[in-house]
Amino acid sequence: MELVKKVRQVMKLLINADKNMTTSRDKDVFNEIAFNFSFETLAFGSSRKLGLFTIQYLVSPKPDSGNTAPSVQYDQIISTFDNEKAKAFKDAGLIIFSCTYEQGDIVTDLVSGSVSLAFTINIHVAEKSK
Repeated sequence: MELVKKVRQVMKLLINADKNMTTSRDKDVFNEIAFNFSFETLAFGSSRKLGLFTIQYLVSPKPDSGNTAPSVQYDQIISTFDNEKAKAFKDAGLIIFSCTYEQGDIVTDLVSGSVSLAFTINIHVAEKSK
């Protein structure tokens, strides 16, 4: 499960969890809502695994801001992630084989009128051979 641990660390670094993934009156709600994974053997007779990760996020406007949409946009999050992912995964001793993005549902709260954005990042990654 070392692969899962490393991917979690890299994703928190890339999505800037300390700054963005908090809930408070001063910040948008930015939360990881799902972290799903499965493994495949990378090569026959090998113990190396290819991890297939699906990580989902939700971004909502800060509760007391009066805004109806988050201050950060999907394109800003994904472009920053895309620009920094190769180095971050390499530095963690991981090989990224593919990465796809899905802009999910835009959810509107009928009471407050606020809009939340849900999106998914899909990654195929393996640890470097030792």
